[in-house]
Amino acid sequence: MFKKLGVIILSAIMFLTIIPTPIFAANVKDTSFSFNIQSNANRYTRSRAKQNSSSTYVHVKQVPAVYIRTNVQGFRPTSGTGSNYWANETIGGQISLRKGQWLIKQLVYENGGRSARLQFKKHSTNGTVSGVWSPDSVGSYPYAN
Repeated sequence: MFKKLGVIILSAIMFLTIIPTPIFAANVKDTSFSFNIQSNANRYTRSRAKQNSSSTYVHVKQVPAVYIRTNVQGFRPTSGTGSNYWANETIGGQISLRKGQWLIKQLVYENGGRSARLQFKKHSTNGTVSGVWSPDSVGSYPYAN
């Protein structure tokens, strides 16, 4: 009796391990951005829903110089007031991005934010920064931070 039960349980476990598991990164559709960066003015992407704690994906296709200064901001709740504010949630603060596909470690979701956006700031030269991004990520790319 116990031997049959053990075989059934073992068979069920083996069956369940071959069923594909769902991907938990929900908001991974790429959205394009393009900004003319001048002086010390900040430029922002539109905010998008942040649905899990995965890194933010950015594919930088054009930069005005070698790098562009970037950070991921989260729309974070203010304790006890019921209001929200934008905060830099990038681990390590502001980072410099060059052309390429990157993941950016940030704490938007972990700190209660449910919306994210990118902020861009001139590094050295005026010009255009463009590419695509998504607040959540799948796949493996190098980390920018």
